[in-house]
Amino acid sequence: MDIHQRHPQAVALPILSFFSIALAIPPLILHGKNRNFPASSLIFWSMLLNLFNIINSLIWPTDDVASWWDGAGLCDIEVKFMTAGYVGIPGSLACIFRSLAVVLDTDRATLVPSKGQRWRNKFMEILFCVAVPVIAMITQIIWQKSRYFIFAISGCVNNFDESWVSLVFAWIWPPVICLIAAYYCCLVLIRVHKYRSDFANIIRASSSNLSKSRFLRLFFLALSMLVCILPLQGYVIYNDIVLSLPWHAYSWSEMHRNGWNTIDKVPIDGTVFFDRWTPVASGFMIFIFFGFGRDATRMYRTVFWYIGLGYCFPSLEPPSDTHHSTPSPGHASTATTLVGSIGSRAKSLFSRHKEPVPTFVSAHGTYNDLEKGTSSPLARNGSRRLSNKSRWSSLPWSLFNRRQTRQDVDGTLLNDLPGPSQTVSTNAWASRRDSQDLSSGPTSPELNKDFIHVRQVISQQSEFRLQV
Repeated sequence: MDIHQRHPQAVALPILSFFSIALAIPPLILHGKNRNFPASSLIFWSMLLNLFNIINSLIWPTDDVASWWDGAGLCDIEVKFMTAGYVGIPGSLACIFRSLAVVLDTDRATLVPSKGQRWRNKFMEILFCVAVPVIAMITQIIWQKSRYFIFAISGCVNNFDESWVSLVFAWIWPPVICLIAAYYCCLVLIRVHKYRSDFANIIRASSSNLSKSRFLRLFFLALSMLVCILPLQGYVIYNDIVLSLPWHAYSWSEMHRNGWNTIDKVPIDGTVFFDRWTPVASGFMIFIFFGFGRDATRMYRTVFWYIGLGYCFPSLEPPSDTHHSTPSPGHASTATTLVGSIGSRAKSLFSRHKEPVPTFVSAHGTYNDLEKGTSSPLARNGSRRLSNKSRWSSLPWSLFNRRQTRQDVDGTLLNDLPGPSQTVSTNAWASRRDSQDLSSGPTSPELNKDFIHVRQVISQQSEFRLQV
Protein backbone atom coordinates (compact mmCIF):
# COMPACT_ATOMS: atom_id res chain seq x y z
CA MET A 1 0.00 0.00 0.00
CA ASP A 2 1.17 3.51 -0.82
CA ILE A 3 2.46 5.16 2.35
CA HIS A 4 1.83 8.59 0.84
CA GLN A 5 -1.85 7.94 0.36
CA ARG A 6 -4.24 10.07 2.40
CA HIS A 7 -6.87 7.74 3.81
CA PRO A 8 -10.60 8.66 4.06
CA GLN A 9 -10.51 8.86 7.85
CA ALA A 10 -7.68 11.38 7.59
CA VAL A 11 -10.10 13.61 5.66
CA ALA A 12 -13.29 12.88 7.58
CA LEU A 13 -11.86 13.36 11.08
CA PRO A 14 -10.71 17.01 10.76
CA ILE A 15 -13.83 18.04 8.82
CA LEU A 16 -16.23 16.52 11.35
CA SER A 17 -14.16 17.86 14.24
CA PHE A 18 -14.33 21.37 12.77
CA PHE A 19 -18.13 21.25 12.46
CA SER A 20 -18.36 19.81 15.96
CA ILE A 21 -16.43 22.81 17.32
CA ALA A 22 -18.42 25.35 15.30
CA LEU A 23 -21.79 23.94 16.39
CA ALA A 24 -20.77 23.87 20.07
CA ILE A 25 -19.74 27.54 20.25
CA PRO A 26 -23.25 29.04 20.76
CA PRO A 27 -24.17 26.56 23.54
CA LEU A 28 -20.84 27.36 25.21
CA ILE A 29 -21.60 31.09 25.10
CA LEU A 30 -25.13 30.60 26.42
CA HIS A 31 -24.04 28.36 29.31
CA GLY A 32 -21.27 30.80 30.11
CA LYS A 33 -23.78 33.66 30.32
CA ASN A 34 -25.98 31.56 32.60
CA ARG A 35 -22.93 30.77 34.80
CA ASN A 36 -23.40 27.05 34.32
CA PHE A 37 -19.80 26.09 34.94
CA PRO A 38 -20.13 22.26 34.68
CA ALA A 39 -21.88 22.44 31.30
CA SER A 40 -19.34 25.01 30.08
CA SER A 41 -16.53 22.73 31.25
CA LEU A 42 -18.05 19.77 29.40
CA ILE A 43 -18.29 21.75 26.15
CA PHE A 44 -14.75 23.11 26.63
CA TRP A 45 -13.20 19.64 26.93
CA SER A 46 -15.11 18.45 23.89
CA MET A 47 -13.94 21.43 21.82
CA LEU A 48 -10.33 21.08 22.98
CA LEU A 49 -10.12 17.39 22.07
CA ASN A 50 -11.70 18.16 18.68
CA LEU A 51 -9.05 20.83 18.15
CA PHE A 52 -6.37 18.22 18.80
CA ASN A 53 -8.03 15.95 16.23
CA ILE A 54 -7.80 18.67 13.60
CA ILE A 55 -4.18 19.51 14.33
CA ASN A 56 -2.97 15.92 14.49
CA SER A 57 -4.75 14.70 11.37
CA LEU A 58 -3.34 17.62 9.38
CA ILE A 59 0.24 17.18 10.61
CA TRP A 60 0.41 13.38 10.35
CA PRO A 61 -2.18 12.42 7.67
CA THR A 62 -0.26 9.53 6.07
CA ASP A 63 1.93 6.59 7.02
CA ASP A 64 5.10 8.23 5.65
CA VAL A 65 6.97 7.94 8.94
CA ALA A 66 10.26 9.21 7.49
CA SER A 67 8.78 12.62 6.77
CA TRP A 68 7.03 13.00 10.12
CA TRP A 69 7.78 15.80 12.51
CA ASP A 70 8.68 14.54 15.99
CA GLY A 71 6.02 16.75 17.61
CA ALA A 72 8.35 18.15 20.27
CA GLY A 73 6.52 20.70 22.40
CA LEU A 74 3.11 20.17 20.80
CA CYS A 75 2.72 16.56 21.86
CA ASP A 76 4.12 17.31 25.30
CA ILE A 77 1.19 19.71 25.78
CA GLU A 78 -1.38 17.51 24.11
CA VAL A 79 -0.73 14.38 26.16
CA LYS A 80 -1.08 16.43 29.34
CA PHE A 81 -4.45 17.89 28.34
CA MET A 82 -5.65 14.55 27.00
CA THR A 83 -4.93 13.02 30.39
CA ALA A 84 -6.90 15.83 32.02
CA GLY A 85 -9.76 15.41 29.54
CA TYR A 86 -10.12 11.71 30.37
CA VAL A 87 -11.26 12.70 33.89
CA GLY A 88 -12.54 16.20 33.07
CA ILE A 89 -15.47 15.01 30.94
CA PRO A 90 -16.77 12.48 33.52
CA GLY A 91 -16.21 15.10 36.24
CA SER A 92 -18.30 17.64 34.35
CA LEU A 93 -21.08 15.07 33.96
CA ALA A 94 -20.98 14.34 37.70
CA CYS A 95 -21.29 18.06 38.49
CA ILE A 96 -24.16 18.49 36.03
CA PHE A 97 -26.13 15.63 37.58
CA ARG A 98 -25.33 16.89 41.07
CA SER A 99 -26.55 20.42 40.28
CA LEU A 100 -29.78 19.00 38.83
CA ALA A 101 -30.26 16.82 41.90
CA VAL A 102 -29.78 19.86 44.16
CA VAL A 103 -32.48 21.76 42.26
CA LEU A 104 -34.96 18.95 43.01
CA ASP A 105 -33.89 18.57 46.64
CA THR A 106 -37.01 19.99 48.31
CA ASP A 107 -35.81 19.06 51.81
CA ARG A 108 -32.97 21.58 51.59
CA ALA A 109 -34.56 24.05 49.18
CA THR A 110 -34.08 27.72 50.05
CA LEU A 111 -35.25 30.87 48.35
CA VAL A 112 -31.73 32.31 48.51
CA PRO A 113 -28.82 29.86 48.99
CA SER A 114 -26.74 30.54 52.05
CA LYS A 115 -23.08 31.41 51.85
CA GLY A 116 -22.15 27.91 52.96
CA GLN A 117 -24.29 26.32 50.26
CA ARG A 118 -22.80 28.52 47.57
CA TRP A 119 -19.26 27.71 48.65
CA ARG A 120 -20.09 24.01 48.84
CA ASN A 121 -21.44 24.00 45.29
CA LYS A 122 -18.44 25.94 44.00
CA PHE A 123 -16.07 23.58 45.79
CA MET A 124 -17.64 20.52 44.15
CA GLU A 125 -17.55 22.13 40.71
CA ILE A 126 -13.93 23.23 41.07
CA LEU A 127 -12.96 19.82 42.47
CA PHE A 128 -14.35 17.72 39.61
CA CYS A 129 -13.95 20.17 36.73
CA VAL A 130 -10.58 21.74 37.60
CA ALA A 131 -8.73 20.15 40.52
CA VAL A 132 -9.04 16.49 39.49
CA PRO A 133 -7.91 17.17 35.87
CA VAL A 134 -4.95 19.20 37.15
CA ILE A 135 -3.99 16.40 39.56
CA ALA A 136 -4.20 13.92 36.66
CA MET A 137 -1.82 16.11 34.64
CA ILE A 138 0.66 16.32 37.52
CA THR A 139 0.62 12.60 38.32
CA GLN A 140 1.10 11.64 34.68
CA ILE A 141 4.86 11.62 35.16
CA ILE A 142 4.48 8.70 37.60
CA TRP A 143 3.09 6.24 35.02
CA GLN A 144 4.50 7.81 31.83
CA LYS A 145 6.77 5.09 30.44
CA SER A 146 8.17 7.24 27.64
CA ARG A 147 7.66 10.73 26.35
CA TYR A 148 4.82 9.87 23.93
CA PHE A 149 3.81 7.92 20.84
CA ILE A 150 2.94 9.40 17.45
CA PHE A 151 0.32 7.51 15.43
CA ALA A 152 -0.77 8.37 11.93
CA ILE A 153 -3.92 10.56 11.90
CA SER A 154 -4.47 10.05 15.65
CA GLY A 155 -1.32 11.98 16.49
CA CYS A 156 0.05 12.18 20.03
CA VAL A 157 -0.73 9.26 22.35
CA ASN A 158 0.31 8.50 25.93
CA ASN A 159 2.57 5.59 26.79
CA PHE A 160 1.64 3.78 30.02
CA ASP A 161 3.94 1.78 32.24
CA GLU A 162 2.99 -1.91 32.51
CA SER A 163 2.57 -1.94 36.29
CA TRP A 164 -0.04 -1.46 38.99
CA VAL A 165 0.84 2.25 39.09
CA SER A 166 -0.93 2.87 35.78
CA LEU A 167 -4.08 1.26 37.14
CA VAL A 168 -4.05 3.25 40.37
CA PHE A 169 -3.11 6.67 38.96
CA ALA A 170 -4.55 6.59 35.43
CA TRP A 171 -6.98 3.90 34.33
CA ILE A 172 -9.24 3.57 37.35
CA TRP A 173 -10.31 7.19 37.82
CA PRO A 174 -12.45 7.83 34.69
CA PRO A 175 -14.80 4.88 35.42
CA VAL A 176 -14.89 5.76 39.13
CA ILE A 177 -16.00 9.32 38.35
CA CYS A 178 -18.50 7.95 35.84
CA LEU A 179 -19.98 5.82 38.63
CA ILE A 180 -20.28 8.95 40.80
CA ALA A 181 -22.08 10.66 37.92
CA ALA A 182 -24.34 7.61 37.58
CA TYR A 183 -25.24 7.86 41.28
CA TYR A 184 -26.35 11.49 40.91
CA CYS A 185 -28.16 10.58 37.69
CA CYS A 186 -30.19 7.95 39.53
CA LEU A 187 -30.88 10.52 42.26
CA VAL A 188 -32.27 12.93 39.68
CA LEU A 189 -34.47 10.22 38.16
CA ILE A 190 -35.85 9.28 41.59
CA ARG A 191 -36.67 12.89 42.45
CA VAL A 192 -38.21 13.59 39.07
CA HIS A 193 -40.49 10.60 39.55
CA LYS A 194 -41.25 11.61 43.14
CA TYR A 195 -42.12 15.22 42.31
CA ARG A 196 -43.48 14.66 38.81
CA SER A 197 -46.74 16.50 39.58
CA ASP A 198 -44.91 19.57 40.98
CA PHE A 199 -41.83 19.32 38.78
CA ALA A 200 -42.42 22.57 36.87
CA ASN A 201 -43.21 24.53 40.04
CA ILE A 202 -40.06 23.27 41.78
CA ILE A 203 -37.89 24.32 38.85
CA ARG A 204 -39.57 27.71 38.69
CA ALA A 205 -39.16 28.30 42.43
CA SER A 206 -35.52 27.23 42.56
CA SER A 207 -32.69 29.75 42.78
CA SER A 208 -30.98 28.33 39.67
CA ASN A 209 -31.00 29.81 36.18
CA LEU A 210 -32.70 26.72 34.78
CA SER A 211 -36.10 26.56 33.17
CA LYS A 212 -38.03 23.34 32.74
CA SER A 213 -36.95 23.03 29.11
CA ARG A 214 -33.30 23.78 29.90
CA PHE A 215 -33.35 21.35 32.83
CA LEU A 216 -34.63 18.52 30.66
CA ARG A 217 -32.27 19.24 27.77
CA LEU A 218 -29.26 19.38 30.08
CA PHE A 219 -30.32 16.19 31.82
CA PHE A 220 -30.87 14.21 28.63
CA LEU A 221 -27.58 15.46 27.17
CA ALA A 222 -25.65 14.35 30.24
CA LEU A 223 -27.60 11.08 30.38
CA SER A 224 -26.87 10.29 26.73
CA MET A 225 -23.17 10.98 27.18
CA LEU A 226 -23.03 8.96 30.40
CA VAL A 227 -24.74 5.98 28.75
CA CYS A 228 -22.08 6.07 26.02
CA ILE A 229 -19.02 6.85 28.15
CA LEU A 230 -19.59 4.50 31.09
CA PRO A 231 -19.45 1.19 29.12
CA LEU A 232 -16.70 2.65 26.95
CA GLN A 233 -14.58 3.37 30.01
CA GLY A 234 -15.18 -0.16 31.25
CA TYR A 235 -14.02 -1.55 27.91
CA VAL A 236 -10.93 0.70 27.89
CA ILE A 237 -9.80 -0.27 31.38
CA TYR A 238 -10.33 -3.96 30.60
CA ASN A 239 -8.22 -3.72 27.42
CA ASP A 240 -5.49 -1.73 29.16
CA ILE A 241 -5.18 -4.29 31.92
CA VAL A 242 -5.13 -7.24 29.51
CA LEU A 243 -2.54 -5.64 27.21
CA SER A 244 -0.28 -4.63 30.11
CA LEU A 245 -0.16 -8.06 31.74
CA PRO A 246 2.04 -9.47 33.14
CA TRP A 247 2.86 -6.51 35.35
CA HIS A 248 6.42 -5.85 36.38
CA ALA A 249 7.67 -4.27 39.59
CA TYR A 250 7.46 -0.50 39.49
CA SER A 251 10.73 1.42 39.57
CA TRP A 252 10.95 5.19 39.13
CA SER A 253 14.66 5.13 38.36
CA GLU A 254 14.34 2.34 35.79
CA MET A 255 11.47 4.02 34.00
CA HIS A 256 13.00 7.51 33.85
CA ARG A 257 16.42 6.63 32.53
CA ASN A 258 17.78 7.84 29.19
CA GLY A 259 15.27 5.75 27.26
CA TRP A 260 12.36 7.76 28.67
CA ASN A 261 12.99 10.60 26.23
CA THR A 262 12.40 8.45 23.15
CA ILE A 263 9.55 9.20 20.70
CA ASP A 264 8.01 6.20 18.96
CA LYS A 265 6.32 6.71 15.54
CA VAL A 266 3.73 4.14 14.48
CA PRO A 267 1.91 3.87 11.11
CA ILE A 268 -1.62 2.46 11.43
CA ASP A 269 -2.73 1.93 7.81
CA GLY A 270 -5.43 4.60 7.70
CA THR A 271 -7.31 3.68 10.88
CA VAL A 272 -8.04 6.01 13.79
CA PHE A 273 -8.27 5.24 17.50
CA PHE A 274 -11.94 4.91 18.46
CA ASP A 275 -11.61 7.41 21.29
CA ARG A 276 -10.84 10.16 18.74
CA TRP A 277 -14.46 9.98 17.58
CA THR A 278 -15.85 10.50 21.09
CA PRO A 279 -15.39 14.30 21.19
CA VAL A 280 -16.77 14.54 17.65
CA ALA A 281 -19.95 12.78 18.73
CA SER A 282 -20.08 14.91 21.88
CA GLY A 283 -20.08 18.14 19.89
CA PHE A 284 -22.97 17.00 17.71
CA MET A 285 -24.91 15.81 20.75
CA ILE A 286 -24.47 19.21 22.36
CA PHE A 287 -25.83 20.81 19.21
CA ILE A 288 -28.81 18.45 19.07
CA PHE A 289 -29.86 19.23 22.64
CA PHE A 290 -28.99 22.94 22.81
CA GLY A 291 -28.58 24.12 19.22
CA PHE A 292 -32.31 24.41 18.55
CA GLY A 293 -33.06 26.81 21.39
CA ARG A 294 -34.27 30.31 20.60
CA ASP A 295 -31.04 32.10 21.57
CA ALA A 296 -28.79 29.54 19.88
CA THR A 297 -30.90 29.60 16.72
CA ARG A 298 -30.65 33.38 16.61
CA MET A 299 -26.85 33.15 16.87
CA TYR A 300 -26.65 30.55 14.09
CA ARG A 301 -28.87 32.63 11.81
CA THR A 302 -26.77 35.74 12.47
CA VAL A 303 -23.53 33.94 11.63
CA PHE A 304 -25.01 32.40 8.48
CA TRP A 305 -26.26 35.80 7.35
CA TYR A 306 -22.90 37.49 7.92
CA ILE A 307 -20.99 34.85 5.93
CA GLY A 308 -23.28 35.48 2.96
CA LEU A 309 -25.71 32.56 3.10
CA GLY A 310 -28.60 35.03 3.12
CA TYR A 311 -28.22 35.33 -0.68
CA CYS A 312 -28.68 31.58 -1.08
CA PHE A 313 -31.44 31.22 1.52
CA PRO A 314 -33.90 34.16 1.48
CA SER A 315 -35.47 32.96 4.72
CA LEU A 316 -32.33 34.10 6.56
CA GLU A 317 -33.24 37.60 7.65
CA PRO A 318 -30.60 40.16 8.65
CA PRO A 319 -30.01 40.47 12.39
CA SER A 320 -32.54 42.80 13.97
CA ASP A 321 -31.43 46.01 15.60
CA THR A 322 -32.06 45.53 19.26
CA HIS A 323 -31.61 49.22 19.99
CA HIS A 324 -35.00 50.07 18.52
CA SER A 325 -36.77 47.57 20.70
CA THR A 326 -35.03 48.58 23.91
CA PRO A 327 -37.61 49.80 26.41
CA SER A 328 -37.37 53.08 28.15
CA PRO A 329 -35.51 53.20 31.44
CA GLY A 330 -38.74 53.24 33.39
CA HIS A 331 -40.10 50.19 31.67
CA ALA A 332 -36.75 48.41 31.82
CA SER A 333 -36.53 48.80 35.56
CA THR A 334 -40.12 47.66 36.00
CA ALA A 335 -39.55 44.57 33.87
CA THR A 336 -36.90 43.29 36.23
CA THR A 337 -39.04 43.62 39.34
CA LEU A 338 -41.40 41.12 40.86
CA VAL A 339 -44.37 43.22 39.78
CA GLY A 340 -43.14 43.25 36.21
CA SER A 341 -42.71 39.47 36.22
CA ILE A 342 -46.14 38.87 37.69
CA GLY A 343 -47.62 41.44 35.35
CA SER A 344 -46.22 39.74 32.26
CA ARG A 345 -47.68 36.40 33.33
CA ALA A 346 -51.03 37.92 34.19
CA LYS A 347 -51.02 39.73 30.87
CA SER A 348 -50.55 36.48 28.97
CA LEU A 349 -53.25 34.84 31.10
CA PHE A 350 -55.85 37.52 30.43
CA SER A 351 -54.93 37.72 26.77
CA ARG A 352 -56.21 34.20 26.32
CA HIS A 353 -59.74 35.39 27.09
CA LYS A 354 -59.21 38.50 24.93
CA GLU A 355 -60.83 40.73 27.56
CA PRO A 356 -59.41 44.11 28.52
CA VAL A 357 -58.23 44.32 32.11
CA PRO A 358 -60.14 46.99 34.08
CA THR A 359 -58.61 49.93 35.84
CA PHE A 360 -58.49 50.23 39.62
CA VAL A 361 -61.08 52.76 40.71
CA SER A 362 -61.34 54.03 44.27
CA ALA A 363 -62.58 57.11 46.04
CA HIS A 364 -59.17 58.71 45.52
CA GLY A 365 -59.05 58.35 41.77
CA THR A 366 -58.31 55.92 38.98
CA TYR A 367 -55.08 53.88 39.00
CA ASN A 368 -53.40 52.45 35.97
CA ASP A 369 -53.45 48.70 35.55
CA LEU A 370 -50.21 47.05 36.73
CA GLU A 371 -50.38 44.37 34.02
CA LYS A 372 -50.96 46.79 31.15
CA GLY A 373 -48.94 49.74 32.38
CA THR A 374 -51.71 52.15 31.30
CA SER A 375 -55.43 52.19 31.83
CA SER A 376 -57.62 50.53 29.25
CA PRO A 377 -59.33 52.91 26.81
CA LEU A 378 -62.48 50.79 26.91
CA ALA A 379 -62.56 51.07 30.69
CA ARG A 380 -62.10 54.87 30.65
CA ASN A 381 -64.90 55.40 28.14
CA GLY A 382 -67.28 53.07 29.93
CA SER A 383 -67.77 50.96 26.82
CA ARG A 384 -66.95 47.56 28.25
CA ARG A 385 -69.58 44.86 27.74
CA LEU A 386 -69.90 41.72 29.80
CA SER A 387 -70.92 38.30 28.61
CA ASN A 388 -74.18 36.86 29.92
CA LYS A 389 -72.38 34.50 32.25
CA SER A 390 -70.15 37.18 33.80
CA ARG A 391 -73.14 39.53 34.21
CA TRP A 392 -75.17 36.96 36.12
CA SER A 393 -72.19 36.00 38.29
CA SER A 394 -71.31 39.62 39.14
CA LEU A 395 -74.93 40.75 39.76
CA PRO A 396 -75.16 39.60 43.43
CA TRP A 397 -71.81 41.22 44.22
CA SER A 398 -72.79 44.51 42.63
CA LEU A 399 -76.15 44.60 44.42
CA PHE A 400 -74.47 43.85 47.71
CA ASN A 401 -71.73 46.41 47.22
CA ARG A 402 -74.20 49.16 46.21
CA ARG A 403 -76.00 48.84 49.52
CA GLN A 404 -72.94 48.77 51.68
CA THR A 405 -69.68 50.69 51.79
CA ARG A 406 -66.63 48.63 52.61
CA GLN A 407 -63.77 50.02 54.67
CA ASP A 408 -60.25 48.61 54.85
CA VAL A 409 -58.06 48.37 57.93
CA ASP A 410 -56.41 51.68 57.15
CA GLY A 411 -59.71 53.55 56.94
CA THR A 412 -59.71 54.08 53.17
CA LEU A 413 -63.28 54.11 51.84
CA LEU A 414 -64.45 52.52 48.63
CA ASN A 415 -67.42 54.71 47.82
CA ASP A 416 -70.01 54.16 45.20
CA LEU A 417 -69.09 55.27 41.77
CA PRO A 418 -70.30 58.80 41.02
CA GLY A 419 -72.30 58.07 37.87
CA PRO A 420 -73.84 55.29 35.81
CA SER A 421 -71.23 53.19 34.18
CA GLN A 422 -70.71 49.77 32.70
CA THR A 423 -67.18 49.51 34.06
CA VAL A 424 -66.22 46.79 36.50
CA SER A 425 -64.04 48.37 39.16
CA THR A 426 -61.82 46.58 41.62
CA ASN A 427 -59.88 47.70 44.66
CA ALA A 428 -57.44 45.50 46.55
CA TRP A 429 -55.35 46.03 49.63
CA ALA A 430 -53.07 43.98 51.86
CA SER A 431 -53.55 43.83 55.60
CA ARG A 432 -51.26 42.28 58.17
CA ARG A 433 -53.23 40.19 60.63
CA ASP A 434 -52.82 37.25 62.89
CA SER A 435 -53.86 33.93 61.48
CA GLN A 436 -56.60 33.49 64.09
CA ASP A 437 -58.37 36.62 62.81
CA LEU A 438 -58.82 35.23 59.31
CA SER A 439 -61.32 32.57 58.56
CA SER A 440 -59.35 31.46 55.52
CA GLY A 441 -55.99 31.40 57.27
CA PRO A 442 -53.91 28.32 57.97
CA THR A 443 -55.24 26.00 60.61
CA SER A 444 -52.16 23.96 61.49
CA PRO A 445 -50.31 25.14 64.65
CA GLU A 446 -46.92 25.22 62.98
CA LEU A 447 -48.28 27.60 60.32
CA ASN A 448 -50.05 29.86 62.83
CA LYS A 449 -47.92 32.91 62.07
CA ASP A 450 -48.35 36.41 60.76
CA PHE A 451 -48.77 36.68 57.03
CA ILE A 452 -49.98 39.04 54.34
CA HIS A 453 -53.62 38.54 53.38
CA VAL A 454 -54.90 40.20 50.24
CA ARG A 455 -58.52 41.33 50.19
CA GLN A 456 -60.29 42.43 47.09
CA VAL A 457 -63.62 44.14 46.53
CA ILE A 458 -65.18 43.94 43.11
CA SER A 459 -68.10 46.24 42.46
CA GLN A 460 -70.15 47.31 39.51
CA GLN A 461 -72.47 50.27 39.30
CA SER A 462 -74.35 50.28 36.07
CA GLU A 463 -77.71 49.70 34.47
CA PHE A 464 -77.69 46.08 33.42
CA ARG A 465 -79.27 45.29 30.13
CA LEU A 466 -79.53 41.59 29.94
CA GLN A 467 -79.64 40.17 26.47
CA VAL A 468 -81.06 36.69 26.26
